[in-house]
Amino acid sequence: MWKHIFSNGLRYEQQNASSKNLILSVLNTTTTKREAKDYLTKYTNEQETINHCLLFIRHLHAFPTQTLSKLSNSIKRLRMLGLRPICIVPPTTAKLVTQHSEILDKLLTDAELHPLHFKEGLSKSRTGLFHSVLSSESQLFDGTIVDMVPIIKPYIYNEETASEYMAPNVVKFLDHLCQNVTTHIDKFFILNQIGGIPSIERNENAHVFINLSQEYEKLALDLKKELKYLAKREPESSDLLHRMELYAKEEQIVSMEGQLNEHLQNLQLMDAVLSNLSTTATGLITKVSTAALSSDNKNPLVYNVLTDRSLISSSLPRFKNTRHNQYSHPDLHFHPTNLTEQDPVYVTTVFKKGIHTRIFDYPTLTQYNTTGLPLEFHIKSTGRSIPNLAPDLKLDLLKLERIINASFRRKLDLEDYLRRINGKIASIIVLGDYEGIAILTYEGSKEKPFIYLDKFAVMPKMKGSLGISDIIFNIIFQKYPNEVVWRSRKDNVVNKWYFQRSVGVFSLSLNLDSTASLIDQKDSIFNLFYYGDPDNSDKKFKDVTRLKEYAKYVRDIQPSWQK
Repeated sequence: MWKHIFSNGLRYEQQNASSKNLILSVLNTTTTKREAKDYLTKYTNEQETINHCLLFIRHLHAFPTQTLSKLSNSIKRLRMLGLRPICIVPPTTAKLVTQHSEILDKLLTDAELHPLHFKEGLSKSRTGLFHSVLSSESQLFDGTIVDMVPIIKPYIYNEETASEYMAPNVVKFLDHLCQNVTTHIDKFFILNQIGGIPSIERNENAHVFINLSQEYEKLALDLKKELKYLAKREPESSDLLHRMELYAKEEQIVSMEGQLNEHLQNLQLMDAVLSNLSTTATGLITKVSTAALSSDNKNPLVYNVLTDRSLISSSLPRFKNTRHNQYSHPDLHFHPTNLTEQDPVYVTTVFKKGIHTRIFDYPTLTQYNTTGLPLEFHIKSTGRSIPNLAPDLKLDLLKLERIINASFRRKLDLEDYLRRINGKIASIIVLGDYEGIAILTYEGSKEKPFIYLDKFAVMPKMKGSLGISDIIFNIIFQKYPNEVVWRSRKDNVVNKWYFQRSVGVFSLSLNLDSTASLIDQKDSIFNLFYYGDPDNSDKKFKDVTRLKEYAKYVRDIQPSWQK
């Protein structure tokens, strides 16, 4: 399928048969055409950018030789795919740092790469400023030395005292290491024994994807709350048995505290590092054992290099059947028998610094909460003082119209559209500078309204990047977990994606009258999709009358495009 693309070669140096076979096999089994094109564009000979990844491995000394050998092979495959590793040794004790560096040296040598050790990752000037080896030795990262891989130790050289010391704070160390660097870092991988950031919604399995701009503060707060709760060591009651139970579980509690502290630090590391990199940079946390997998379409590192996404979509409802089948049951504690906890999906979290999100919950758009609103929709003054919102709290209608026009490649009849939705808006979700939007309205009868996704649009240049579509649908499902419906043209290429995120779909050309004597049937170019968490809304989606009610209202909505 992709063989014709190799006629011009790839940009990395060893364009041999094994590397071509690796890329072809993974492209054919894991990527869409857009993802394959993006990957190949990044690594063609015409591109001057050399792509690096930071590789941060915890407790490397604790893994058996067999696992380390497989991990070495994974690192070799990353290099074959055109990604140049930069290894960062975690700060611990001087003895462990030396041991860790020696193991890394062997891993890289076995991968037919050339390790180069840097004892100090940072230097501290007399004025207190830090300088990164990624900048001061930038000539070593320009691709001149083929297959050279730096091993950066966690020491800081103090120019004032002419001495070195171990970095006391790993988050600050990596933050300073990545500040204002000219080396292009495309990925940041953390490998450990415990996997990605745990999610309550996924039964403490790892989050699939985290948009740090939107989720970092809450996730960090949740982890700190759990640590604070464990630190109290409070028994369920003053009863002797409960106190004895708490005492007996002390070792387990200490282990939990250690894992939570590591998860919190990993989250902080991701936020610190990705905040210094390009918005296109990606982070990933997984287990060492998972990163060592030989299967290319299951190895999350290889998969992410080629697709820049997680193994599954983060907006898939947890109860839906997927190719991994892990969310097929509404019970969060259910684990399908064909999976183990070592499955990459369970233990891998992908990160983007992401994109700022805003939600406007204005039922009616007025000149006081919206800019660019046509005069027809301005409300008359009642004499009461109406607060003038700050600019970032106002919806920019011109930008909203622009993204709809660009995404649908048609011109919206704005006035006609506003006449239909104004006064019954549920939410308007905006990502970034109107690079992705969703408009949700209340439809149906006044007694039994339902949430309708009226418009969903992504700027063409942003499609497939930053996980914008997943972020929007995650927000919708979290905000309206019980009932959301939308429609899509029957020939829409996105329908497969929609189907994966819905509970069901049916044609709006069906007879929608519940009595046999009457016919309420119209030709329609649309299918109707509906979503709801079975824990809360299963009865609604088994109610044929309710489904027909959705369909009748949605079918009869007239599009508001300019003629």
